Amino acid sequence: MKKTLLGAVTAIVLSGALVGVWPAVAQDDAPQPAPLVMHWQTAEWGPPSPERPGFPAGLRNSQIGIDPQTGGPTYLARFPAGSRFEMHWHTYTETAVVMEGSVDIILDGIRHTATEGSYIVIPGTAHHEWIVPEEADVVLLARRDGPADFHFVEP
Repeated sequence: MKKTLLGAVTAIVLSGALVGVWPAVAQDDAPQPAPLVMHWQTAEWGPPSPERPGFPAGLRNSQIGIDPQTGGPTYLARFPAGSRFEMHWHTYTETAVVMEGSVDIILDGIRHTATEGSYIVIPGTAHHEWIVPEEADVVLLARRDGPADFHFVEP
């Protein structure tokens, strides 16, 4: 299964590069991110988030970087077991990989279960909600195509 997922992701990345989906490297003087090699299990986590409407209490993040051209962040997010990130949407596309654990995501009204190694694409404006099982935390590696914003949907 893991080899199949890796092969599929590699094929997608290569096909995207071949058809010009990936943006060209900037030729101007815009700052570029520094090279980085890290292991997610050694990341420095921020403190647990306080109670905020819509956000899961105890959510922890580890900022990896921000794209200097788009303002899109890349970060790790640790959702506590039994937590829920209520229905919301973002202006820009968000992608995530489940690094550890499992999570249910309701994406445009359809419930999906994502387990370790799952790759998730959430198009901009798509309504989605994260539901973490009671058994264990889930860790996601997430990337946004633009600045992070949160628009909660009233039930």
